[in-house]
Amino acid sequence: MTRFEKVDIRYVFKVLFLCIASVCLGNTFEFLWLGLLFAFYFVIIGILNATSRREFAKRPRYNKIFAYGAIVPLALFWVMTPSVENGVSPYLIFLPGIYLLYLAALQERSRGNGGFEVFVAFDGVAALLFGMYMVPHGWGPVGLVGFLLALCAYTRRGTSPYKYLIFLLVLAALGGISYGGWRYWKTQRYHYGAEMAESYYLRERVMGFDPVVALGSFGSNFSSRYNNQVVLRVWDTLPPTYLKAASYEKYIGGLWKLPTVPATRLFPAYYRVDYPVFELSDSATRKPGAHEVWVQSSLNTFGFLFAPYGSVGFSEKNVDSLDYYAGGMVQGMDSKKRSDWYYFVCRAGEGNVQDSCGQVPDSLKEPEPGDFQIPPRSIPLVDTVIEAMGLRDTSGDSLGDTLHGVETLHKILAYFRDNFTYSLSIPGLRRRFGTNSGGDPLAAFWREKQGYCEYYATLSVLVLRRLGVPARYATGFARPEVVEGRPYSVFRRKNSHAWAEVFVDGHWAIFDPTPPLRIAIGSEPGWWNLKWEGVRGRFVYVMHMLKEGGWRLVVDRLQDRSRSVVESPVLYGLLVALVLGLVGRKMRIAYKKRQRNRAIVSAKAIEWAKKLKVAERMLARIGYRREPGETVGAFARRVGKSIAGQDAATLAAKKKQRAEQALRILDDYEATRWRH
Repeated sequence: MTRFEKVDIRYVFKVLFLCIASVCLGNTFEFLWLGLLFAFYFVIIGILNATSRREFAKRPRYNKIFAYGAIVPLALFWVMTPSVENGVSPYLIFLPGIYLLYLAALQERSRGNGGFEVFVAFDGVAALLFGMYMVPHGWGPVGLVGFLLALCAYTRRGTSPYKYLIFLLVLAALGGISYGGWRYWKTQRYHYGAEMAESYYLRERVMGFDPVVALGSFGSNFSSRYNNQVVLRVWDTLPPTYLKAASYEKYIGGLWKLPTVPATRLFPAYYRVDYPVFELSDSATRKPGAHEVWVQSSLNTFGFLFAPYGSVGFSEKNVDSLDYYAGGMVQGMDSKKRSDWYYFVCRAGEGNVQDSCGQVPDSLKEPEPGDFQIPPRSIPLVDTVIEAMGLRDTSGDSLGDTLHGVETLHKILAYFRDNFTYSLSIPGLRRRFGTNSGGDPLAAFWREKQGYCEYYATLSVLVLRRLGVPARYATGFARPEVVEGRPYSVFRRKNSHAWAEVFVDGHWAIFDPTPPLRIAIGSEPGWWNLKWEGVRGRFVYVMHMLKEGGWRLVVDRLQDRSRSVVESPVLYGLLVALVLGLVGRKMRIAYKKRQRNRAIVSAKAIEWAKKLKVAERMLARIGYRREPGETVGAFARRVGKSIAGQDAATLAAKKKQRAEQALRILDDYEATRWRH
């Protein structure tokens, strides 16, 4: 870096650019006085840097304390500003812009002495961009001039003019594209807004599970782009084939309605951590054989508690009671939020409610009057279907007794299999209501001989009721996705299904008239989607364990076990044995080390130790003694100097000879001792 500022037209452009950024930011957010204050500051700093204080060493050093300290008043200012509902607060743009402008001022003030040009440019451009947010009318060209000044100020010296032209052309093209896109969005926003609203509605709401459902409402689950969306995760290695949501009672003109009165209301029998447990019979969920399964929903469940047939208990958080309808339908959860719950089944018999772990009361299994209802306007169509399927004997009586009831189900299945085609659309169905048969969805289904699960199940239920067989229209999910190694199964949108429940042989049974080979809808999830779903599912389970409080049971069990261990005398006996073992091991290691040290001392070293003692004894008789801590070499040098100096004349010849002999021993000791 040079010592002095090189002032030219570029520096003037930079000062003007910073002034425009300041004024634009202040004017946009109605703090023009603050923008003018910053602009005046940049002009003063520019004059000082370009004239009397051009030497970098004389500029004030950049102090980070001032940079960090400005955050505090800006944060306090943010706290005191009023909030904005249904929108973005302008202070969310203004305060960062002011802070960046303040940093640019600090950097420019100390540039060359702790401040850097690159930060001035970055902070200034960022402040100018913040100032262009909701820029007042007529100030757009001012901001554009500021960007052009920044371009001229910070480009490399000697840049060719055509490069400036190319940049301006690119800038104009991008601006034109942005403006054209904005104009297009302005004219098409209502259209795209409607599409976005519809897409959000489809993504967040699984169809076909309302209290009143229209025939054909499952179609969105099969035909939309969200048909692979995961709706339910059932944490069980043996998931049920059918997971029921609801049994509908009354059918009128293409609409199914739920029963209005529950068979009973369930109240908590006990609490499992924070989850109240509801039982169909006393202590059913606590008896041997009862298996608890957690179900987690990624969408709202409309108040339904999805569960398999034969469930003997349920558990859901934040509810004080549940409505139980005959047939196993449970309601009572918050219908406006996603939820999770448990159901209890008898694992031994896979849903056989007569198992030892519990039994559903007979009052909840018997048919009800609503299971025979059929709308008068549908009777002609139903009679036509019965005659075509050959479901009446020659006397005109129905085949609704126990034996013939099963035979009737087989005939319905065979007729649908041989004469109908599974399809997600019915060509003849153009109007919901009307004078012709095209307005009745069930009539269109029968006429065109194609449709999907809802139509097969609805027509079958009405036919069976007409024949005197109790039947219900049921909805839920069927045939879950099971992946080897994954601890849970998945029901996706495309697994939503409708079937019939038929009372035969003294109990309710599942009757699924839809052709089974046509159930699979849409493409199968790819390898990456399956792996990613496994990661998400396990993460959800971990968060659930932390949230529901199950970890507290583990901690309680650990505390009980630790307390029993601490109070046991066996623990203290083991501790004493461990301490004695450690002490014995330490003593054994020390003994072996001492033996090893003795073994490595050579005979030569012992011989030299004896010679050292002899030499020290000979010198001691003459009057020379080795001081404590004095090395052999230092002792030998001290004695040698003494003999060669002041003691040479007074020392007797015999003593001098002994001293010289001892010194030779010491010299040999120093030269050869540590080689052995």
